[in-house]
Amino acid sequence: MEGYLLSCLLVAALLLFSPGLPAAGQANHTVAQPAVPPGLAVEIKAPPQPATVGDAIRLDLDVSLPPGYKAETPAIDRQLGDFTVIESAADPAAQTPVPPNTTVHYRAHITVAAYRTGALEFPPVQIMVRAPDGKPITIASAPVKIEIRSVLSEKDRNLKDLKTQTEMPEPIRWGLWIGILLALAIAAAVLWILWKRRKKKIPSIPPPPPKDLLDIAEEELRQLLGHGWPDSASLKPFYVRLSDIVKRILEAGYGIHTAEQTTSEIMDVLQSRPERKTEDMERTESFLSRCDLVKFAKYVPSDGEHDAAANESRQILKLCRDLVARRESPVISETQQPFRKAEEQ
Repeated sequence: MEGYLLSCLLVAALLLFSPGLPAAGQANHTVAQPAVPPGLAVEIKAPPQPATVGDAIRLDLDVSLPPGYKAETPAIDRQLGDFTVIESAADPAAQTPVPPNTTVHYRAHITVAAYRTGALEFPPVQIMVRAPDGKPITIASAPVKIEIRSVLSEKDRNLKDLKTQTEMPEPIRWGLWIGILLALAIAAAVLWILWKRRKKKIPSIPPPPPKDLLDIAEEELRQLLGHGWPDSASLKPFYVRLSDIVKRILEAGYGIHTAEQTTSEIMDVLQSRPERKTEDMERTESFLSRCDLVKFAKYVPSDGEHDAAANESRQILKLCRDLVARRESPVISETQQPFRKAEEQ
C-alpha cells in the first residue's frame, strides 16, 4: 500500500513540474508570430563613405517580394536618430502594376543629412508588406553604418570667410526697349489726336463775370445781421465775422490791404488816403475798436451797442460804395436797391 502511494505522488510531481506541460489551472495563451515567407527580403544601401557634415546622403531601399505580395511606402519620421530626413519617396516603378505570379522588387530612396561627426548608425526602417490574403507583415531593414567627417581638413582647421556676391551684368535688350518706346510714342500720338478732336467739338464757354467784392461783402453782412443778435455763447464769433466783413468792405472801397492787420495799422493807412473825412475815420475807428473789445477783452455789449455796431457797418458799406462810384461811376444794380433803401431809412 505504501509503495502504491509513493508511486502516485511521484507521477503527480512529474506532471506538475514538467517544462513541456502547462501548470494546473493555467491556459496556454502563446500566439504564434507570422513567419516571413521565403523570398521576402529587405536590403538597404548607402553611398560610398565617408560623407561630410550637412551632405545629402541617399539611401536606396530594395524589398524583394514573392509573387502576390505588396509593399507599402514606409512612413518616415523627420528625425531618425542622428539623421534628419530630407526626402523619402518610392521609385516610379514601385507604383506600376505587375502581372500575378511574378517576383518583383519594391524600391524607394531616403535622403538624409547628419550634422555631427563620427561613426553614426542609421536605424532600421520598418516596412509594411501584405500577403495575398491581405494579412500584414512588418519587416525591418538592417541598420546602416555611416561615417560623417568635418568639412575642415586636417591641415586647415579654420573656417574661411564667405565670399562677396559677384554681380553678373545683364545684357541690354535693345529690341525690347525700342519696342516699349515705340509703343509709348504711338499711344501719346493717339491721345493727342483724340484730345484735339474733342477740343474742337466742345464749344468754348465764356468765363462768368467776376463778382464785385462789395456785392459779396454786402450779401454776407445782410445774412449775418438777418439772424439777429447773438447770445453769450456765440458773441465772440459774431463780432469776429462782423469785423472781417467790414475789413473787406474797407479794402474794396479804399483799395488798401486789411487782412491780418490791427485796428491801429488800418487807421494809419486810412489817414494817409486823400479821400478821408474826419467823421468817416471816427466812425470806422469806433466800429473796429468796439469789435476788438468783444474779441480780445471779452466785453459783453448791450442791445443798444449791438444796434450801433450794425448801423456803423451799414454806414461804412454806403461810404465805400460812394467812393467806388466816384472812381468808376458804376450803375447801381436793382439787387442793391432794397438794401440801400434800408440804409437810408
